[in-house]
Amino acid sequence: MFIKYRLIESHETSTRVKSLILWLITLLLLLAIVFLQLRYDAIVTEHLDMRAPVHRFVMPAPVMRHLAFGFENVLADYYWINAVQDINKWDRRDTFYPEYFRIISTLDPKFEYPYIFAALTIPSKGVSESLGWLSVIAEEGMKALPKSWQIPFYVGVQYHVVAKSYEQAVHYLAIAAKEESAPEMVRSIYGIYLMHTGSEYETSRALFATIYETSSNKETKRIAKERIALLDLIEMLEQAASAYKAKYASYPVSVDQLSAKGYIELPHGLAKKFPLSIDQTTGKVILK
Repeated sequence: MFIKYRLIESHETSTRVKSLILWLITLLLLLAIVFLQLRYDAIVTEHLDMRAPVHRFVMPAPVMRHLAFGFENVLADYYWINAVQDINKWDRRDTFYPEYFRIISTLDPKFEYPYIFAALTIPSKGVSESLGWLSVIAEEGMKALPKSWQIPFYVGVQYHVVAKSYEQAVHYLAIAAKEESAPEMVRSIYGIYLMHTGSEYETSRALFATIYETSSNKETKRIAKERIALLDLIEMLEQAASAYKAKYASYPVSVDQLSAKGYIELPHGLAKKFPLSIDQTTGKVILK
């Protein structure tokens, strides 16, 4: 009986030891993933101009799913921090940045704010595929968080502003407006949008103003306020370009020329962050 008891105790001890070893191996693998990512970033950064865009090697989202070993939330937070830090070093074309959000949505699909942040930061007028990247991420968010009105609303705004796609914008704005939790302001702006009562500038400004008024997140409000200021600047530049043509019979060759002639005073920070040019044929302002 004593021998049998000792055998059972020995077996239980062996099982605990095996579980501990397995846990330690999993933890070491997780630490190795983080270390390798940090080391890669450090090596790349050493050889780059700190003002220049960077490239990150990021493992695809399906691979990360299999390497998480139960630490999905920890890894999701890690890539979320990277996404926030790298936005100003992203060249708008490198796919590592949208991949951050695909990884986050794979590891922690109910983490809402990354979907919203992706909608505010990924779309770019100069990169046609950027809205395709966003739509993939947004669809995952809408599937995981079907009660969220913010994800479809923010995506709809970007389809209007960036792609000038009325059909896609209406699709997403309608989803947001139908959600019970959506503020009345969202439903109102959707109704106004359907009626086409405002100019392109007025509609775009109203959409971002809705984001600013309905969000409680400081970063979201900051980005929305910045976009509103950019829209105001573009509108003023186009009016100034028309006045310039009326006097000189041609559009100005640059935004700086408008400023030099006293037609407009450029806000330094905004103009530096969002380089603008003027189409010599139409006088329209283009975000580079």
